[in-house]
Amino acid sequence: MNCCHSNNIYFSTNINFLFFLLIYSIFTINAYSESSNHAGKNKYSQTRNVNLSIEQLRDDNLKIGLALSGGAAKGLAHIGVIKALEESGIKVDYIAGSSMGALVGAAYASGIPIDTLEKIAINTDWMTAAKLFMPGFSTAGLVDGKRVKEFLYTLYGDKKIEDLPIPFAATAADISTGKLYIINKGSLLEAVRASISIPIVFTPVKHNDIFLVDGGLVNPVPIDVVREMGADYIIAVHVLHARLPAEKGEYIQIENPDKEKTSMTLKSISALITKRIKNIENGQEKEPDEISTVQKEQYKRLGMVKISENTLYIAQDVIAQLQIELYKPDLVIEPDTRNINLYEFYRGKDAIEIGYIEAKKVLMSLPN
Repeated sequence: MNCCHSNNIYFSTNINFLFFLLIYSIFTINAYSESSNHAGKNKYSQTRNVNLSIEQLRDDNLKIGLALSGGAAKGLAHIGVIKALEESGIKVDYIAGSSMGALVGAAYASGIPIDTLEKIAINTDWMTAAKLFMPGFSTAGLVDGKRVKEFLYTLYGDKKIEDLPIPFAATAADISTGKLYIINKGSLLEAVRASISIPIVFTPVKHNDIFLVDGGLVNPVPIDVVREMGADYIIAVHVLHARLPAEKGEYIQIENPDKEKTSMTLKSISALITKRIKNIENGQEKEPDEISTVQKEQYKRLGMVKISENTLYIAQDVIAQLQIELYKPDLVIEPDTRNINLYEFYRGKDAIEIGYIEAKKVLMSLPN
């Protein structure tokens, strides 16, 4: 009985958090839209070095910054991008990363050779990946992060950010307020652990009196961060691609004769969700009669986890596109990782190849 009660509380907590995350994402997107439409829009009215050639990018006097996006397993494409940059003779002077971009960026900034990173990624099979995501005992996330920290320790050890060969910064967000935190000092392991803490999946990282989660919630492509670090030329790598390829929205019309049911406020939606949670806890959950058998099967296939994943990454993709438009990096590399699911870490070879090919393609398009 206690076990069931505990599970109900756990489920209830996560449902409430999912609702918070959805609303948080909506208002975050709106905030970015407002900033791009007002004072911040012209902060970087044009890229400064967009027409530089490969030869000019090899100049040691030009300080190059790399802004790496989040994207879970999709983020392994960053390894391929860095590999292509190295082969082209382009030296990276600053790195800022969010979530998986922080993990890969931190490893490279700490001096781990790119071919070593590639081998680690390729040798991660599905069993190894599964062990990293073994559920723990916490109501704040499905995974307590112990195995992830052990893995990060094999990469970084006890290194401090301020001692790295390449200046590095990771982004994280305060889950209570949405405030962005830029971590550029202290434990490299803890910085990355905070930055990769995908809400619900990983437990947040406590720092003083705040709880830090995935930096991609508020800054999925930290272009502004790497610019403030001192970069003259910024290469942004965006691998999220949660959206479909169509640039324009498709207009549809859905008939609903019961118009009163369509005029719902956030307050009424919240009330309905709370009511459903209570029904589940009391064992009174019942599926509405109007939902067909086909619809029930479709909803089961979607699943709560899949819906929460899509909510998070669609929002991050939209924010990332707005960031690129607002902060205007000098070069944008967008590997098409849509056929790689978020937790397919065993597909490192595929992700790296996608990143490598796209980076080579973009670099070859630069002026001679």
